[in-house]
Formats: sequence, C-alpha cells, structure tokens
Amino acid sequence: MFISDESIRIVHLVAKYKSITTAAEQVNKVPSAISYTVRKLEESIGVALFLRKGRNIELTSAGEYFIQHSKTLLSDLDALKRNTTLIHNGVEQEFVIAANNIVPQSALVQFINAFERAFPSTRLTLNIEVYNGCWDALYRKHADLVIGAPHNPPSTEGIKSESLGVLEWDFVVGPQHPLATLIKPLTNTELRKYPAVCIRDTAVNFSHQQAWLLEGQKPLYVPDFAIAVALIQQNTGIGYVPHHLASPLLNDGTLVKKSMLEHKHATQLFMAVRSEGMGKVCQWCLDYLSEPAMKNQICGK
Repeated sequence: MFISDESIRIVHLVAKYKSITTAAEQVNKVPSAISYTVRKLEESIGVALFLRKGRNIELTSAGEYFIQHSKTLLSDLDALKRNTTLIHNGVEQEFVIAANNIVPQSALVQFINAFERAFPSTRLTLNIEVYNGCWDALYRKHADLVIGAPHNPPSTEGIKSESLGVLEWDFVVGPQHPLATLIKPLTNTELRKYPAVCIRDTAVNFSHQQAWLLEGQKPLYVPDFAIAVALIQQNTGIGYVPHHLASPLLNDGTLVKKSMLEHKHATQLFMAVRSEGMGKVCQWCLDYLSEPAMKNQICGK
C-alpha cells in the first residue's frame, strides 16, 4: 500500500471545501483528477473517507479520523523534506551554544530571536556556563559556539575566536553593611573580614576562576547572580557584580558601590568556535555577533 503526501493533501482540500470542484480549483486540476485521487486512496486503505450525496460530499467517521491524524503526518513530512535539504546545503540540524553567565540576558534573547527567524528548522540549545566553563564546553565539544568566554583562548589550535569587547564590574555592598559608610578606598585587610559571594566556575578540565576572592577570605558559593545580589543586599556577603546588573540597583539604593585600593579589572570577552567543519549556522552566528551594536550589548553597554 502506497499513500503519497499529495493524495493526503487532496483529501484535506476536499474535506475543507466539501466539494470536489472547489478542491480541484485550488490545485489547478480538473475535478475528475481529484475524484480519481480520492478513490484510489480509499481503495488503497480499504475504507470510504467520504459520503457522496449528489453534489454534496461529507466525511465518514473513518474520514474524520484520517483527517485528524494525517495533519501531524503532513507536518512531519514537510519537516523531513525541509531538514534533508538544509543538511544537504550545509545547514546544521542541531546547534549548541554556551554563554557566560555575565552576558546580559537581553542580548541573548535578541540573538535567539534572530537565530530562530534565520534557522527555524535548526534545534538550538543554550547553556549557561561560568568563567572557564565556557572554554571547557567548547574544547570538550559540548558546545558549537561560546559567547562571552573570558580572556584569551587557552589554546588557539583548532579554535577561531574574536574579541567582543570588555565587561565592567562594580564592587558592591549592602546599604546597611559596615563597609557602606567608609569613605576612603577599601584595603584588602578590611575586605578580608567579610565573606565573598562567589559563583562557582563550571569548568571540568580547566582551572577554576573567581570573579573576586582574596587569599584567606571566606567564599560563599551560590549558583547565580540573582542569589548573589540578594545576599549582598542583605549584608550577608560582599563582592563584584557586572555593571549592567549593578547599575539599576545602585540607582535605587539597594546596593552601594565602593572603591578599592586594588580594583578588579574589566573582563575581556570572546566568542569562539572550533574552526573545523563550520556550517552555515555557525558562520551566521559569527557574522551576527560581530556587529558592533551586538558586541556592545553582550558587554553590557
């Protein structure tokens, strides 16, 4: 038994318009050709899909079942044809991105929206990594692209990378913290008395890095900046927060920015891919992320 997608679509048209003639007009065919297609399909599956009463035509109960369940089949067939063509043309079927947790969510959302418009058939996965976890994901082939990886690539062999710019940090404390009212730049001796709120590096095969942790200072490890900021606001710990996250909280007074004798430098961010076997999706990502406006957004500017 062979049932073509064309014959299924013809049945759908007849069911929709309840007319052989109108269905024929939609596909620029004569009514007899439509009747023949429907009849051969019915013979193929061994049941009647339509009740014919003169010029009127209605679905049988079997026909209603056929229409309902063949919609998914047609959709799957369309996707199969489309994806097969895309793969043949060098468009990746799946694509995994690892983004640094310090990259603004708004920049990632804008990028994903554009990606989905450009490649609706490619399955995209976005994973959030911390510090060297970005590089680790790329080198372990757990990601096809990294966005916002910190500092230079550990090794340039087989890696294509480009600087996105620098991301600024603010050292902050809660408004009721003992350090909040001090005017002079803070010393390491003063800072070491209080726990540093840290987000643990997700790297497996690379050395772990911290945004800021003094020797001998107690670390307070948390999974993300939402918890980190809340703990700092409630004076439980102190630490560095990306400027784009700290700025609105500094403006509303729920965080206080402090100067230090030894201030943390801005972090240079990179995007990177493995240079071998780059497809059209990967190249599109590099081109899109290379736009100056996008680079600024990724760096929180």
